[in-house]
Amino acid sequence: MPNTLKVTVTSAQELIKDIRLLATCGRSSFRKYLYEPLFESGWQVEQSSGQNRRKLIERLKKDSADPAFLQTIAPRCKKIIGISMKESLASLGESSIFFLERMQMHIVVASSIEAVEFADLLNRHFAEFRKDNSERSEELFIEAVLEADPDDIKSAYAPVKLGDLNEKIKLDNEIQRLYENIRIASQYYNIPKCRKLLSSYIIRYSDSEDYARDDVEKLIKALNSREHGFEDDLKNTIAIDLYYRITHGVLKGDIYSTITSIRKYGYIFEGDSSAKYFYDIDRLERAFYKIISDKDLWDDLKHKRNGG
Repeated sequence: MPNTLKVTVTSAQELIKDIRLLATCGRSSFRKYLYEPLFESGWQVEQSSGQNRRKLIERLKKDSADPAFLQTIAPRCKKIIGISMKESLASLGESSIFFLERMQMHIVVASSIEAVEFADLLNRHFAEFRKDNSERSEELFIEAVLEADPDDIKSAYAPVKLGDLNEKIKLDNEIQRLYENIRIASQYYNIPKCRKLLSSYIIRYSDSEDYARDDVEKLIKALNSREHGFEDDLKNTIAIDLYYRITHGVLKGDIYSTITSIRKYGYIFEGDSSAKYFYDIDRLERAFYKIISDKDLWDDLKHKRNGG
């Protein structure tokens, strides 16, 4: 009986984010939530094959471009992960992310038995990590904001201002470059590349004064017509990326990056409670606003937003 399940683009992207956060949290978390579940499920190879993991990955990348090889990608990714488990935790993380990226690129890979097993295994064990990490991030964020210099908070909270003609020209050039890159990617039906290009552009420029909103919406509409579900996957990709930046910033003690990403999330999703991670980020934002009120910084922040 053929496998009818598949790993969605959003699920694969979330797992990539989780693996990267695990690496930030240290070896013990990495072993507990990634290595040990895979080991106990028999993913590690019994004996060393003597094959070079990096060479196997490079060969697999080339074969991914040939439809004749797509059915072999998932089993080979599983083998690469098994080999990497004997090498190092870093190798395991890289190989796992590589497999998840292939799932985002090819429906055949995402629908494979190996992909569904891998994603299900990780999701079951990452649930605890996600909960603990969310609670820990909130505590660390509140501590960081309480201890932060008011000027740093003001700087991170301020929107992007383009008072320079050269900056406006640069932004115009960026949207033209985005159009061209998406046109090229579309010719090869590289939907993941289109999604990545748009996500990066929106996150970087959506809160600037001269953001080309109409142009971006036209691109999204066109791509959604070509690939059903593109717009939803794009929104999820943006939310996942920003949540990763927020959490990573908290764990690294980077208050500027954290507040900037929270502000961008609020600007892009505009109170949409259906957006991924809305309630997690909303809790951080509410905690942030409470501290701003306690520190009596609202007048200064409003002044900063108005160009003061």
